[in-house]
Amino acid sequence: MKNTARLLFLSIALVTSSFLAAQKKNVAVVTCYVDKYLDASELNGNAALLSGIATLAKDERFDLTSVLAKFHDDFFTTYSKEFTFDLVPEAEVLGNEAYKNFDSRSGESDQDGTRIMDSSLPYPGYKVLIPNALKRENSNKFKMLQIFKGKADGVMFINLGFKFQPKVAVGGMGTAGVAAVMNIMLFDEAGDRVFNFVEYATAKKSIPMVSGVPVLDLDKIKPLCEEAAENLMKDMLEKMPKLIKKIDKKF
Repeated sequence: MKNTARLLFLSIALVTSSFLAAQKKNVAVVTCYVDKYLDASELNGNAALLSGIATLAKDERFDLTSVLAKFHDDFFTTYSKEFTFDLVPEAEVLGNEAYKNFDSRSGESDQDGTRIMDSSLPYPGYKVLIPNALKRENSNKFKMLQIFKGKADGVMFINLGFKFQPKVAVGGMGTAGVAAVMNIMLFDEAGDRVFNFVEYATAKKSIPMVSGVPVLDLDKIKPLCEEAAENLMKDMLEKMPKLIKKIDKKF
């Protein structure tokens, strides 16, 4: 009787685990990049500041390759392990011929939020894709869902950006901080947004502001971006459980 009960228990456990495995969903990460254009929307910026930021973003010396590599590695080797779904192997995504040949500008306008940005640095093999629902049939998310139909139950867009934050300002003089901002968006197979998780962390140090405008010194700004990104990566270890709960309720 004991052996029979044991075999019955093992059979039930096997069937249950097989059922759960069959129910587990797959998600394809279709973009991974760092945007070097520092958002100044929290400052009273002028045309000169915006022009300076654009110039900084295109400066080859403003190299955030190491930041991008850590962002990518931490996401795939650490954060993704917490998900209750599986990620389509990266090699299968990047090696997909339709993905490699995809041009996000095809059939879309700048107003769709899908233009390729000169300031964006993609991880090797990835496209710079921005999801937007203004043109559903031509949006990047629907194109990606079509490409990975049958292989993925959803598509995920991840990126890292930076923004200025005013700290102290007296008589037009003061300081500004730099924050790293992570954005993770997941869409289901119907194209509906499951969640948009945004998290940020700031660097401890700051840069001076003159007349409310930060001094765009590359040698000072780059270390702040690196520090802010490092702080964000550490914070995410604590934030992931909260993110997972949001996903489980909707996906």
